[in-house]
Amino acid sequence: MDESTAPKIVIGLSAITTLSLIFITLRFFCKARYGKKLGWDDYIALISWFILLVYSTLTIVSCKYGVGRHLAEIPPNDQPIALELLYIGRFFGIIAVTTSKTSFAVTLLRLATKRWHRWAIWSIIATLNTVMGLTALFLFVQCTPVYKAWIISASGTCWDSHVTISYSIFAGAYSAAMDFILALFPWCLIWNLQMNKKEKLGLAVAMSLGVLAGITAVVKATYLTGSSRNRDFTFTSADLLVWSGSETAVTLIATSIPFLRLIFREVSRKSQASRKGQADAYRRTHATYQAERDTPFDKEHRMLKQNESSEKSYPRVSMESEITPHST
Repeated sequence: MDESTAPKIVIGLSAITTLSLIFITLRFFCKARYGKKLGWDDYIALISWFILLVYSTLTIVSCKYGVGRHLAEIPPNDQPIALELLYIGRFFGIIAVTTSKTSFAVTLLRLATKRWHRWAIWSIIATLNTVMGLTALFLFVQCTPVYKAWIISASGTCWDSHVTISYSIFAGAYSAAMDFILALFPWCLIWNLQMNKKEKLGLAVAMSLGVLAGITAVVKATYLTGSSRNRDFTFTSADLLVWSGSETAVTLIATSIPFLRLIFREVSRKSQASRKGQADAYRRTHATYQAERDTPFDKEHRMLKQNESSEKSYPRVSMESEITPHST
């Protein structure tokens, strides 16, 4: 039986695509339930998820034609189809990552009040889209003719693989750095808002979860060297393919969590009200039960105890104070 990493690719991409869909759906549900207006960041996030879906679909379909298996074991007729699907899928994967991070940056723009904040965020959006856009473009211009990228036996020329790999590593590192910077911005933007300090802290932490996307980008960058054309990349790129999708999924999840705080707050209020209601009901039930089980002797005994308590509560007059002469 042929060795294959295809199951890892299929299961991994299916899981992260589904999980990110759940969070995107909850994001839109919360906005609809609590009457919040949809913004460009929401639409861009939704577009990013659909692009992620295209990436995952193309990559999973490529497994049917041999991706995940050793290059030498893929039938000659399936190899061009597998590699073409893989290359096109990677193109959509890069676009998905870029749009997901752009969505979060646009969310921050809605909170920015100072001019330098807006300039900084717009600079991140512009440079990130440029750097990542070139990465996507290089997939299709690195070989002449274009199909030489997936038909290895075709005549033509391709760039040295070290050039594209090195630039991809640079782009991945830059993307991770922008994630970390964007994760710090909420602390600058939220801390001066007129909100409860505890609520501000919770919101700032929630909006800083984008740091997880940065960590994912770093992990993905460590697998980039395995995609070199000089290696058995259809087999060794399984982790890279899954982590590429994970970067987009984690970004969408992390940027959707702050919008879920409204439903968390509602659940918390209902839980507190329920506990209070249960405590009140218990006290009423206990009092009723006590009254029903009391005998006349119990009632008389309780009245005597209450009278004794009342007598003990009267203020005592010190005898010394009565006989001590007042100074004149």
